[in-house]
Amino acid sequence: MSVISDRILTRRSAALLILIGGAAFCAFLALVVVIDPADRTVTGPSSYSRSAIGHAGFAGLLREMGYDVKTNRSRLGRGMAPGDVLLILEPNLLSHTVADLQRLMEGKRSVLIALPKWESNALPGPRGWIKEASLLPKGTAGGVARGVVVPASIERPDVDNPWFDRLGRGTPTIEDDLQLVSGAQLDALISRSDGILVGETTDGEAKIVVLADPDILANHGLHRGDNARLALGLIERLKPGSNATIHFDETLHGFAIVPSLPRLLMAPPFLAATLLVLATVAITVWRAAAGFGGPHAVGEPEPVFGSGHETLLRNAGRLLAAEDHATYIADRYARASLEEAARRLHLGARSRRGEADDDIKARGILEGIAIRRGVRTRLPDEETRPLTKARRYYDWIEEVFHGSGPNRDSR
Repeated sequence: MSVISDRILTRRSAALLILIGGAAFCAFLALVVVIDPADRTVTGPSSYSRSAIGHAGFAGLLREMGYDVKTNRSRLGRGMAPGDVLLILEPNLLSHTVADLQRLMEGKRSVLIALPKWESNALPGPRGWIKEASLLPKGTAGGVARGVVVPASIERPDVDNPWFDRLGRGTPTIEDDLQLVSGAQLDALISRSDGILVGETTDGEAKIVVLADPDILANHGLHRGDNARLALGLIERLKPGSNATIHFDETLHGFAIVPSLPRLLMAPPFLAATLLVLATVAITVWRAAAGFGGPHAVGEPEPVFGSGHETLLRNAGRLLAAEDHATYIADRYARASLEEAARRLHLGARSRRGEADDDIKARGILEGIAIRRGVRTRLPDEETRPLTKARRYYDWIEEVFHGSGPNRDSR
């Protein structure tokens, strides 16, 4: 049995489209909301990193000393109180700009900046360790330094000179490629004759401490000599009160969280409403996709809401038949046919409108004219079925005014 279908989509195609769209939407949410780049193994200079050049050890030390330590992932440092301390340790200006650094520092009163020195160039090993690290060009550290003080230059001296210490927290121990900075606007706290290790500058109410060599804070150097005491001394110098929070910036390491509507909608308390909306949309789409209807076999009634003029006329006929108006419509068509014939034959149809006797008289006159013209079709009587009556009047008036063609049959 042949099957006719005018559906736009089959049920299988609709299900496939819904499946693909749902998967794409879930992937979008996962990328924007669920998947956090900080969840992967981090080996660079970051507070997430347990590698030799990371700062996880320094963050852990601060927590053990009773400090309130948080991670800043807002590019403007939102959520920081005026008395909090911002740590910008080895920012990556290869992926960001000096303007990003200055925008982050804007409005902050206590900032510690450690200039970049190392990069890992090997795949992470067990527990997030690295096999080796390489020195960054001096220009990379110089770009960060010049974002704080101008002018500034980077030195990596080979000679061993004595230290000048104003901080009073011990002598630094740096075993690999000492990195120093020089700048006219830096007030040296720990320095040598060939450069400054720790310098301080002020910008209005802001106090900024610059650490030229980050090995003092890094995991591989924090335990050496007096480095831990020195690192804690830097925090104490910047920390104005006991309630201050220490914020490790991770935005300049590529871990910024950009505020977005999807992230807001997937976070409590909006999550419950979002799930209800998604469930409603899924049910609505499924019902709409399944509402195109199924195929119907030849011989079965066509769908009520089919397309085309023929279907429209057929639906109109069904509606009229359902209300049992066929007799009334046939009578109205018969009277209209007689009035049209009388008008075209100039018999004065208006004088006979609505009068039963006049209608009978007019019908007799018209039948006489039709017989004289040789019309073979005869007008039906009142007992004729409505559809047959209407068809007979149509054939009669066609033959009266257009003649009986070779293909017309008498009814």
